[in-house]
Amino acid sequence: MQWLPEYQHLCNATLTKFLDARYEDVLLDGSERTFVEAIRYGIEWGGKRLRPILAILAYEHITGTRIPEEKITPLLGLEMIHCYTLIHDDLPSMDNDAYRRGKLTVWKRYGETLAILVGDALQTLGFEMLASTGNTEIVREIAHTLGDLGVVRGQVRDTLELQCDLSLEALLALQDAKTGGFIASSLVVWAMFGWGSESAIRSFRSFWLLLGRAFQIRDDILDYESTPEILGKNTQKDLALGKWIVAKMGIEKTRAMLAEIRVHISEYRDILDDPKLMDLAYYIIDREK
Repeated sequence: MQWLPEYQHLCNATLTKFLDARYEDVLLDGSERTFVEAIRYGIEWGGKRLRPILAILAYEHITGTRIPEEKITPLLGLEMIHCYTLIHDDLPSMDNDAYRRGKLTVWKRYGETLAILVGDALQTLGFEMLASTGNTEIVREIAHTLGDLGVVRGQVRDTLELQCDLSLEALLALQDAKTGGFIASSLVVWAMFGWGSESAIRSFRSFWLLLGRAFQIRDDILDYESTPEILGKNTQKDLALGKWIVAKMGIEKTRAMLAEIRVHISEYRDILDDPKLMDLAYYIIDREK
């Protein structure tokens, strides 16, 4: 996908420009300087930028035009919120991870207290950026996806329940809440912003809920087959804890499930009629890290 690095660069450049401007005139010293440094570390530490790129593609698909620069900054609120979920997920009271994307996690570098505060700041900043669209339905969509019936609900079950005791259906529902719903909403909100029809928004939601499930299943396979050097984080910890699909089904059945989802996703090619969206879908399913 020759176009993907261009979109990733666009997101990263816009993000840096936004953060530079936000803190340019703020007097920072002592703990506040460390706080802002940790915020920037938490958001600029790498990543594929898939969620804002999904939003860009949805906007461009609906409008048929290239997204203007002034509309890119608000959608980066999705990345702020995504990074908040990662920072909190890595905490000792959650997954207790020391590395992500080949670097120390925020809590390992700056301490647990500051990591919690950075996550809180990125979440609220993300909603501030989304609210700048003036579209309250976008804010409601993401708030619903993140909250008590979405990502947080999935995290509650992930953290407080023994997943080895869950049925396959319950485990998939957990993954849909924690991962798939947010990926789907990344497309839905910018379909709303691009004034997409109700039928287009329904197609986006069903397509990316399916892909969100594929994203997590691929993560499980990589956790089982890959190495910390390639993934930039510890591997097989979830397997040892009896978590996720590979622990429940075994690697061969998990691969077969992903292959089946890939077939279903290909059925959307004619419905969406967007080569970049399909390219990104297959990239998510087939990625090596």
